[in-house]
Amino acid sequence: MRPRFREGEVVRLPAGAEAVVDGLVGADEDGEGWLVLVRIRQAGGTRSLRTYSEGELEPTGFAETDGGERVPASGLPPPDERVDILQLRLVTDLTDGVAAARVADDVETGLRSLAGESIVTLVAERHWNEPYAYEFDVTLRPLGPAVDALHALAAAGGEGWLGVSDDGWRCDLWWNADESETVFLAPEVRGAEVTLLPWGSPRRRPEEERPLVAVLDA
Repeated sequence: MRPRFREGEVVRLPAGAEAVVDGLVGADEDGEGWLVLVRIRQAGGTRSLRTYSEGELEPTGFAETDGGERVPASGLPPPDERVDILQLRLVTDLTDGVAAARVADDVETGLRSLAGESIVTLVAERHWNEPYAYEFDVTLRPLGPAVDALHALAAAGGEGWLGVSDDGWRCDLWWNADESETVFLAPEVRGAEVTLLPWGSPRRRPEEERPLVAVLDA
């Protein structure tokens, strides 16, 4: 389901003020549309961020450039079609860049093996605090059903899962190597957060279908 508004578009808020669309946050409470993050100009030229449902916003016919210039919204490209993705944050103890690059390749291979044909984007970055170990930010776009890929990853984590959070749209899983003898993607991965973002639709699953993956015994 394509969003109604595009990044950079100027919209009118319920109270009559105007704001600029910054992006989408997720599904609204009713699952009938998207939550939109907007930037509101404050006194002194600063901007504050707030979230509104699409139905609360009205188009103005204008967009705002990076330089603050108003231009016709018709000049904006059409909204991108949203697709379901998985996002992973993988924690390691690695401090050597060469070793981190090798493990990143192993992780990508492991993801493709579990999720099937996929588009994988992986960024390795060092944690901001000592010992500055490498962490991997991964975006996985399965070419098959993303839910199937989520189930495959959950099974691969064995008994190492710490918890699951599911609001009926987004589903988050947390894993720790100390809780299981199972290797998750690579032996060097010590902790993981796995998130399903079903951008294809804002529909929320009913309570009886939550959590989407049952990774805990209790």
